[in-house]
Amino acid sequence: MAQPRLFSLVLLTVALGAQALTPSHHLSLSDVARLQAFLSQPFTDLASAYYSIVGLSKLGASVADENDACHFLKAQLDPMSVDSLFFAAEASQAISDCEIPVSNETRDILLAAVSEDSTVTQIFRAVSALSSLGLPLASQEVVGALVARIAKEDNVLAITTALQTATRLSQQAELGGILEEIEDLAARLDDLGGVYLQFEEGLEATALFVTAAYTLSDHVDTEPPLKEDQVIQLVNSVFSKKSWHSLSEAFSVACAAAALSNNRFHVPVIVSAQGPATVSHSQPILQLLVTDVLSNPLASASVVVESAQAVASKSVLLTQAPFSLRDGIFELNFMASQPASGYYQFSVAITGDTRLVASQVEVSWPSFQEKMYWESFCTCLHFMPVYIFPKWGHGSLITKYERYSAFGKVFRPLDFFDILLPLF
Repeated sequence: MAQPRLFSLVLLTVALGAQALTPSHHLSLSDVARLQAFLSQPFTDLASAYYSIVGLSKLGASVADENDACHFLKAQLDPMSVDSLFFAAEASQAISDCEIPVSNETRDILLAAVSEDSTVTQIFRAVSALSSLGLPLASQEVVGALVARIAKEDNVLAITTALQTATRLSQQAELGGILEEIEDLAARLDDLGGVYLQFEEGLEATALFVTAAYTLSDHVDTEPPLKEDQVIQLVNSVFSKKSWHSLSEAFSVACAAAALSNNRFHVPVIVSAQGPATVSHSQPILQLLVTDVLSNPLASASVVVESAQAVASKSVLLTQAPFSLRDGIFELNFMASQPASGYYQFSVAITGDTRLVASQVEVSWPSFQEKMYWESFCTCLHFMPVYIFPKWGHGSLITKYERYSAFGKVFRPLDFFDILLPLF
């Protein structure tokens, strides 16, 4: 007869956001790589070059050959077209040593487009081109033109474009009226189940609004009028989609990710469990990865367990227990506290930066630490069949018999099987 082995373990599953709204979507490292690949398509015209070059720069990447890219911009440039000048001038700013030629005629064409008779998009592109080319412009006159056009083009895309334009103007200009449009646009967002916020115009419009709101707020050093839950809902909307229909859509997501990862006011926190699903005396460490929406580790943050409470008994096991940072991962020796079997609710705080959003999370860890004979455990699973379907989709037979009470009926049959199956 085989020698029975003593079996003792703690099993972990992490459920974030049990008590408060936390981001349920972000760009994982594989998402970022896929987005970069999508933005690295061969150029077909100046617009595609702009979306690719600038979009990649927002992700901290660059085109494969900057010299070829610069030559393409210059070869495709139409110095008589505002749109052409905008795409070329903006893209050149994201390439090293790429200067777009400027003439007096170019300047006059761009200045003429800054008018109440132009659309908001034309004004934005003219102002952006003038700024990127280092040409002077009268900021207050631009504000007047924008205000007049917003009254005529009262739609999400036009107002968002006006916000983008204002980021290129002097801080001495009267930007307060345009800044107020952030709150007005936020009121137009559709709330989907308390998890998502988006415009009916779609992903691109929503992502561009996020970018414009934070870029302008940074520019004027004024916190955007967005509540924490709104920020999280916007994060969920922008990053829930993992494939993109066009370069412009992918570009908008890259810009929003950059804005949410690096601004003066709100940096959403992504918390995810790392390491094996089981923790035992030989593997006693709980691990959390804390990143921004681009999956960049927030190494400057601090992670503290404010309380760890047994769900059944309500007894508190840990208070103010800090995680330690090791190789970019936050770790805590949970087994050192000698947890009993059962579920534990952890209140985890992410501190160290006042900008952090969703920095209070609830983490549930079921702890199972019964001593039993392995052979008896395996035998028990063969009595009284009933079909269940674990998360990964395979049907399996287990029992619902009295012998199940040998485990104290801590879990329902589905929970019990679902949690213990990874051990095999």
